[in-house]
Amino acid sequence: MAIKYVLPAIRYLVAKELREKHHFTQEKAANALGVTQPAISQYLRSKRGMKWAEKISKDEEMRTLIEELAQHVSMEGVVQDEGILCGVCREITRKLVEGEMRDISRAF
Repeated sequence: MAIKYVLPAIRYLVAKELREKHHFTQEKAANALGVTQPAISQYLRSKRGMKWAEKISKDEEMRTLIEELAQHVSMEGVVQDEGILCGVCREITRKLVEGEMRDISRAF
């Protein structure tokens, strides 16, 4: 789940944050996130990661994680420590799974 859905959503949200709040170019955001400029373009045009990004954006704690990651990237210029990205991805995945489990349990 994380690689297919959550990671693209995180990249979408961080790319958007880098462009809007930190004034990164698409090329600079791509270099910082370790993806191509066309990938950033697709994220920003909501062609990648949008569905799960909407779910993530609804949760204040998850939004804060994204903002902190974007701040880190803007200061360092790159996601230098993949552990930070992995930690954010793990935390968001955990919260999404817990939320889905609550939704399933409410149905019964």
